[in-house]
Amino acid sequence: MNLFRSEEHIRRWALFDPTSEDGIIALADLQVLYATESRRHMLDGDYLERWAPLRWPERREALKQIGKATPFWLPGG
Repeated sequence: MNLFRSEEHIRRWALFDPTSEDGIIALADLQVLYATESRRHMLDGDYLERWAPLRWPERREALKQIGKATPFWLPGG
């Protein structure tokens, strides 16, 4: 992962590959992606039983919300 100040800086980066553009995500969008309920319970003793099954459905919904429901972000459909 590389962190940049702006999308403009990403595109000016010497190693920028235009085919990777779908992988650009803003910090505010990452907050949405990582603020799902199941992520809040990752250290719970019952996480694998109770919360892990909810992780992908929540992730898909968060990706749709931020406009990133593409094959890059949702491999395998």
